[in-house]
Amino acid sequence: MRTGSQFRHVVFPRWTCKHGVLDLVRPAERARAGVEARRDLPREAAAFVEWLFGQVNLDARAYRAETLQRRLSACLRFLRVTSPQQARRLLEDNPALTASAISSMLVGVTSFFRDSAVFEALRQQVLQPFCNRSGQRIGLYAWSIGCSDGAELYSLALLMAQMGILSGSYLLGTDCRRDAIEKAKAGCYDAARLREVPMEIRARWFSRQDSLWQVAPLLRQSSRWRVANIIEVREPGLWDVILFRNTSMYLCSDRMAGLWQQLENSLRPGGVLVLGKAERPLGSKRLSMVAPCIYRRERR
Repeated sequence: MRTGSQFRHVVFPRWTCKHGVLDLVRPAERARAGVEARRDLPREAAAFVEWLFGQVNLDARAYRAETLQRRLSACLRFLRVTSPQQARRLLEDNPALTASAISSMLVGVTSFFRDSAVFEALRQQVLQPFCNRSGQRIGLYAWSIGCSDGAELYSLALLMAQMGILSGSYLLGTDCRRDAIEKAKAGCYDAARLREVPMEIRARWFSRQDSLWQVAPLLRQSSRWRVANIIEVREPGLWDVILFRNTSMYLCSDRMAGLWQQLENSLRPGGVLVLGKAERPLGSKRLSMVAPCIYRRERR
């Protein structure tokens, strides 16, 4: 099936989704969403945050209050204003600043091969079995949620390319910030972002573009990118790898309660969920840790 930008979903050729498209948040859970993310914010600050998030169809109530409070200060500094009222007036007069203001509110820290031990465990316990398969090769399907500028998904693609299993695989990165997705599509990074990339890999899989380094066409062609909000995202099929690192800690517990179960259901039997060091898939029934930060779904 064609996967151009005019399509919202991709149907994997080896799977038929029994119940159709997967909805990661049930309507009842959305309806129960309260004011946890804004109850500790001053009224004026809460009103601004809700307005700002609404400009890009995000629900501020999904985020923890302490995160919003901390990031609001960063947003005001970015806009060079001293109050939420001034920030709103500035953004109303300059809508082009909205995307950057949202990015300053949402934590989007990522890097190539971040936490190298996690990628080494992925190589040994997840990717290596694909290399050992006999007969017709079946591609690997990986989804990076909150992919930021794409460094995480490209890191996985680099490992797969080196191991000869990138061909026939499907890699998807989603993020709620359109500017982050545009950066991921371009695949251009400054030298500082490539500190953890060995020189031999950089020489083979990156090309110099003025002061930046761009990932090789093969890696960019193997990766798909989409603007999507994890709270309401719907993605089809089952996944071999879901990367959901350092994201749940910023979301309200009531939003995460059902999301953990839905992420578990989105994995194929034997597939893995990769989390941040401080995160755990609370309430999951079929996930067990196989390495630090890596949880495998039971095969039965």
